[in-house]
Amino acid sequence: MPIIGRKSHTKDGQKIYIRIGESPPAIKDGKVQEGAFFIILGDDMGEKSIRLTDQEAIDLANRIITIYQLHVRMYRKLDKKTYEEYKQSHTANNEKIEHEIVKFLLKSGGQCTIEDIRESLSVKHADYLTHLEKEGVVKIKGNNVFLNFGERENENDINDKST
Repeated sequence: MPIIGRKSHTKDGQKIYIRIGESPPAIKDGKVQEGAFFIILGDDMGEKSIRLTDQEAIDLANRIITIYQLHVRMYRKLDKKTYEEYKQSHTANNEKIEHEIVKFLLKSGGQCTIEDIRESLSVKHADYLTHLEKEGVVKIKGNNVFLNFGERENENDINDKST
């Protein structure tokens, strides 16, 4: 019997395996004998065999393929959903961090040091300062952080300055 596939696992020191084999159709004594597929389950204690007709084998294979395709679609949806949830929580968390930094700077008179933010709030808050500087919320000069009270420049302001 040719073996189509074999898979084995070791669980609690015991080997467990599944083997799928086939017995192809043949002609014996001038008559066609049906082929069959076999699923053999075994472990260290012995094995059991299940015989499948061609139709049963193809039905089982089609069911596995169909379920596999559903799994793949589900994984894609879960991946998108997980990413969206992460993005929403990450955005909300960043807004909270930004709010806490601005509130801290306002209480400090609009300026403080990076160490003050790191010690009073957290390292994550101090790391977020570079993002806030890119957004135009704060200015960082050396170790000092200043709240940017002026409006953020936009493209129209830049174009007006260049003319």
